[in-house]
Amino acid sequence: MRFTIKYKLFSAMILANLVVIAAIYFLSNWSLSASFKEYLDANRAQTLGPLIQALSQNYQREEGWQWLNRNNHDAWRDLVDTYYLSKNTRQPRNNHRVPRPQAHDRPFRGDRRPPPPTPPPTPPKLADMLSPRLLLADKNKRLLIGRQTPDTEIVWLEIMRDDQIIGFLGYHATNEITDELDRLFIDKLKLNFLWSLLIIIAISGLVTFFLSRILVQPIITLRRLVHKLGKGDFSEEIKVHQKDELGELSDDINRMAKSLDKNLNARQQWVADISHELRTPVSILQGELEALLDGVRPLSSQAIVSLHQEVKRLNHLINDLHELSMSDIGALNYRFEETNLINIVDEVISSQKNRLSKKLIIEHFKPDKPTIIKGDEQRLTQLFLNLLNNSLSYCNHPGKVEIKYSIDNSNICITWSDSSPGVTENQLEKLFERLYRIDESRNRNTGGSGLGLSIVRNIVEAHGGSIEATHSSLGGVSFKINLPL
Repeated sequence: MRFTIKYKLFSAMILANLVVIAAIYFLSNWSLSASFKEYLDANRAQTLGPLIQALSQNYQREEGWQWLNRNNHDAWRDLVDTYYLSKNTRQPRNNHRVPRPQAHDRPFRGDRRPPPPTPPPTPPKLADMLSPRLLLADKNKRLLIGRQTPDTEIVWLEIMRDDQIIGFLGYHATNEITDELDRLFIDKLKLNFLWSLLIIIAISGLVTFFLSRILVQPIITLRRLVHKLGKGDFSEEIKVHQKDELGELSDDINRMAKSLDKNLNARQQWVADISHELRTPVSILQGELEALLDGVRPLSSQAIVSLHQEVKRLNHLINDLHELSMSDIGALNYRFEETNLINIVDEVISSQKNRLSKKLIIEHFKPDKPTIIKGDEQRLTQLFLNLLNNSLSYCNHPGKVEIKYSIDNSNICITWSDSSPGVTENQLEKLFERLYRIDESRNRNTGGSGLGLSIVRNIVEAHGGSIEATHSSLGGVSFKINLPL
């Protein structure tokens, strides 16, 4: 079985839960033991309260601790026996009477032997019952009763009289739980806690299993769709209604599928359009050459000029295709340097002065501010030359072109507007598509290859700018080019 992401996620979640539960278990055990020991110490401190009060009264009555040395600490033992042991043992103090024999314990009448005496219960020894062992010290913590070893921790309780410390009563801090009932209580708590953790682990495993399936299901759906995309099937769309990273990934894959589908259709249309564009001049050349070979058309200078025109048109189309393909893949060489945009536009207009004289009137509204940008002078010249050729090819003669500028802090906008004919709104959106022409006004004989505006857009985008086409106030099309200064 493959160790899929579902099982990896399940294992990771279970491992994390086990680590957390184990940490909780050990910390809880430690905390429970420590807290219970603190509870026992606090309980002992409370139990020693009457003894502390009795010691305070004896200290006041005897005016010191000298009474402790009388009769080998008998007074101390009496106080401990009265105020501590008698309150913390189940057997009454000094209760050593011999119990009377019961009926079933009495001898038969014929048996004259007296029954063996029942030994009295052994009274608890003072050393055994003083648990923990008690110590007494004066106000300077000089030991009066008891002995302290270096490896033991003593809890000292203050003995007060008239708001002054007159001594300390100490006992050994609880390091181990020795009482059988206390240990039974702690062990029972730990066992119950362990069972609770095991139940939690089982529930956590079930919840984690179902959660891993739910979390991985969108990934499985994504994998299935990507597999279809790899086979060229772009028809299906992922329907993941999540607002997390998986939802965003699903949206990205859906957009990618649409883009791939669109690009596939565009590529097929592109190949078909190129074939059509190349077939037309080649067919014309073939027809005219066959007519010359068959003697249908005499070999004259007019026939040669016609053939030359078709070859030029074919060469122009091939050059445009090459330029467009190079700009698409970014293979055009750009040499960015500080360039004056106004000078480039002036040079383009001057170079085409002979063609413009009878066809177009150019009005160039130059700004007062400097128009220095980082750009490639050769490619920018090609950009404006393509725009000029577009206006020359499609404007009614005599036509008009207005070139205006608007400058802000970081950008310059060049507006290139020409005169009629105009285009519809639907046609306006397709002007930058490759090989696109408007049948009524833009045909092969008067227009270009249909690639000039696509090259313009690529050059603008290579300079970090943008271009859009709108309706012109002169009746034609207006191109707005934004470039960073």
